[in-house]
Amino acid sequence: MNPRIVVAYAVMCTIWGTTWFAIKVALTGMPPVGGAGVRFIIAGAFLYAVGAFVRPADGAKPPLKLVLVLAATLFGGNYALTYFAETHLASGLVAVLFGTMPFFIFGLGALMLREAVSLQTLAGAVLALGGVLTISLTGEGGALIYVLATLLAAALSSFANVYLKRYVHSDPFRTLPPAMLIAGVVMTAASALFAPINLHSALALPPILATLYLGILGSGVAFYLNHWLLQRLATWIVGLSALVIPVIAVVVGALVAHEAFGARELIGAALVVAGVWLALAQRERSAEVAPSAESVPI
Repeated sequence: MNPRIVVAYAVMCTIWGTTWFAIKVALTGMPPVGGAGVRFIIAGAFLYAVGAFVRPADGAKPPLKLVLVLAATLFGGNYALTYFAETHLASGLVAVLFGTMPFFIFGLGALMLREAVSLQTLAGAVLALGGVLTISLTGEGGALIYVLATLLAAALSSFANVYLKRYVHSDPFRTLPPAMLIAGVVMTAASALFAPINLHSALALPPILATLYLGILGSGVAFYLNHWLLQRLATWIVGLSALVIPVIAVVVGALVAHEAFGARELIGAALVVAGVWLALAQRERSAEVAPSAESVPI
């Protein structure tokens, strides 16, 4: 495999594996919706600045409806709900729950694109659902509203990704920045009306650094790499990041934030990861038989 692809994949997984903890830090100074909004204002401005230097003049311009869909789902509702969930759940636990995203992609792909869903994929979904239910019945994870918020975030992100599949070859420097800025401005304005940002808390060094990290690396760089990889790899290969990212997030949360899971949370997390692995293993075999030129980001 091309070394550039290997490096890009590793960097993407590493960044997204650490963003869950960074969100926790950002939330020490900002409300959920406002924090997510500022993050995407930074991300959109960063990509516009980079694109001004590296974007080819003939890059494909995306349709306005794609930009609006991504703003509302992938960058808007998805992250507002994720930040909300992290106000009460451990960052690693949210990452594990969000790891159910491939199942939403498979389901939406079947409905929107008439893609077949195998029995093994359904078995993986049942296994992962058992993990989610196990987590929902325990300790900190027993706050059902926050578990449901994470699952809804994963569903919104999945819808955006299935929709984006039709435009995967569009220029990311024309697709991502406007969608990010629209989402960022709307969420920041909504927060100003209903949950204003406390400047004294927001301007403390930890939330500033965390928000800059989330905006520049966690959104600008990582989403560009994701789009770039989708143009070069099959769906199931990119989908494997759904197994890698939660593991990194759990390790970072345990080592840096001293997050501790009880036995039930660990069992639930293991069931989720096992279910995702089972489903993606089926996709891998299907891709080997009939490889696709298109991919779906996660």
